[in-house]
Amino acid sequence: MRCCWRFAHAYLQRQQAAGSLREDVLGEDAEDLAIDAIAGLFERDEEGRFPQFRRYFEDTDPQDRSDSDLKQDLRRLSCSAVTDWLFEAHRAADRSLSNQIRSLKRAATGRGDAHLQRRGQVLWLEISGQSPPGREQGREIKGRLMPLETLESHLTGAVAEASSTSDLLEAAIDTLRVHPDYEAAYPLTRLAQAMRAARVRVQSVTEHDGPTTHPGRPLLKPEEIRRYIDRALSALRSEKRLTYVGEGKVTEETYEAYFGALRDRLEARFVPPGDPELTHHEALAGHLSGLSRDEYRTQHRSRFEYLERQAREALVSQLQEVI
Repeated sequence: MRCCWRFAHAYLQRQQAAGSLREDVLGEDAEDLAIDAIAGLFERDEEGRFPQFRRYFEDTDPQDRSDSDLKQDLRRLSCSAVTDWLFEAHRAADRSLSNQIRSLKRAATGRGDAHLQRRGQVLWLEISGQSPPGREQGREIKGRLMPLETLESHLTGAVAEASSTSDLLEAAIDTLRVHPDYEAAYPLTRLAQAMRAARVRVQSVTEHDGPTTHPGRPLLKPEEIRRYIDRALSALRSEKRLTYVGEGKVTEETYEAYFGALRDRLEARFVPPGDPELTHHEALAGHLSGLSRDEYRTQHRSRFEYLERQAREALVSQLQEVI
């Protein structure tokens, strides 16, 4: 438990430093918050076992994993638990998200292909029933959680044709059901956030014939979005060059590879139809030949994902000014 607490505490401290922790809602003591955030992981079932850990490590043989790999697994599990807990804790302070969650609960009630199930302190939507024609039938609910941005990207394509939360839920259920690499379930609060973000993205930067079109507002074409991406990356490249290249943290070649990969990531997310499956590692591996996942995690992940956040925020800020 102490190992999980350390990971959770470090994650919350990073959120606190970045200004993402709602201290007005949660308080300022990250040590105590970390205990609350991971408490659900250590809830026992009727037989005294830990269902959250059993589910997460169901397909893992500890003897085949090194100590460092197992620590990485625990870090991911702990940070995921903290993220879920933060969503739930912040929900009361976010009225629009609360409304989306209530609407989503109503839409999910009574469906034959999905049901709501509480796992510890978190309410999940779990998919059941038959898969669509041509898809794998009877897939069990297991596997890793689909990344939020991946689900959001899938839902973005359905927003134009979705006239209600029920329609968008239908698209979410189909997405979760037909991807065998991911668990056929999703935390309800996180699903509501993905739906809201998909609607915002469509309303802000895509051109379509759906009900969210706003006559008289400038709708951006893909080539226009690419120009804004180039502008955001050019400014960030100049701003951070001294810190990264000048101080010897990375070589000039690696620095340029970062920005080539950043462009791919932003286009995958903001330029329709996008590529929701493109990961950070895959994007950077396209510009650094032979980059392994372990090398990415140990040598590049923190820098690259920090730059990706900075670039995304700069781009969104520019698009908001235009829209």
